[in-house]
Amino acid sequence: MAKRMLLVILLLGVLLVGTTADAQETENIVVVNVWARPTAVRMEGMTMPEATAEPMGNMGEATAEPMNMGGEHSMSDAVSAAYMQITNQTDQTIRLVSASSLVSARTEVHEVSMVNNVMQMHPVEGGIEILAGDTVALQPGGYHVMLMELQQDLYTGDALAVTLTFELADGTTQEITVGAAIQDEPPAESPIEIANAWARPTAVKMDGMEGGMGNMGEATAEPMAMGSSAVSAAYMLIENSGDTADRLVAARTVVAGLVEIHEVNIVDNVMRMHPVEGGIDIPVGGTVALQPGGYHVMLMNLQQDLYTGEAFGLTLVFESGLEITVGVPITEPQ
Repeated sequence: MAKRMLLVILLLGVLLVGTTADAQETENIVVVNVWARPTAVRMEGMTMPEATAEPMGNMGEATAEPMNMGGEHSMSDAVSAAYMQITNQTDQTIRLVSASSLVSARTEVHEVSMVNNVMQMHPVEGGIEILAGDTVALQPGGYHVMLMELQQDLYTGDALAVTLTFELADGTTQEITVGAAIQDEPPAESPIEIANAWARPTAVKMDGMEGGMGNMGEATAEPMAMGSSAVSAAYMLIENSGDTADRLVAARTVVAGLVEIHEVNIVDNVMRMHPVEGGIDIPVGGTVALQPGGYHVMLMNLQQDLYTGEAFGLTLVFESGLEITVGVPITEPQ
């Protein structure tokens, strides 16, 4: 009990680091339904190349880009693609000009198009333009983020982080790091959408060395020692565009032994963090922010260190029975 109380005290300080504005200044560019294709499969503890190893020309327009590493290959030949929907809620035209990811040595914004009745894939010159108030879909057979020269296999159920760079009308740039859930098919249509998810890191890598962050100061997030005391928190925007209210009641991930929905609030002038009894209401037409100092998904008893630039899969469970799995990038407040 004393150990748990110590964790709560430590976490109260770090969960307040950042407000809605500084923790997620990118709310005006909303990215949802982010996913990427796997390149290999796991079978009973064994790793095998993906069965569908053909390049995109043999897979039909619907599946588009070359995705798999099947057969004999070198890692430099491995490719995948990430897809998503991007909504521009600013009052100006923006442009997706580039992307990057730790999993790929080369990451480019591509498009599939028909040229003289032949399907061709090519980089998008000048980026993807998104007008104020518009939504652009990156999807198989069209725009996508191409992940080339992969540095690791991509397995269904895992996730990867992609940093998107947008150019604004005034010439400045804005970066958003998103998590792509690795799966075989696009996310199913749902009245609940999860946008701009992120989680705090618990360790850093410096010059090939790995270490905890416990001695780096309050601003670097949760207590960092691995083991039963290792903790982090995940944040996001949850929007309900359906005609029925719902409630976030639970969450799960392989990276944490214990996952709870928590809230930070003031009781008798004392700041307290506690599990949310009954879950978080998601009203019809409403958007609920999970953010530092408020609601959050608490990740306790971590099973691995969480490093900036990586990502993990998180499944959100709703009262209606709906379950949504999203990729959660590990990053400092954006």
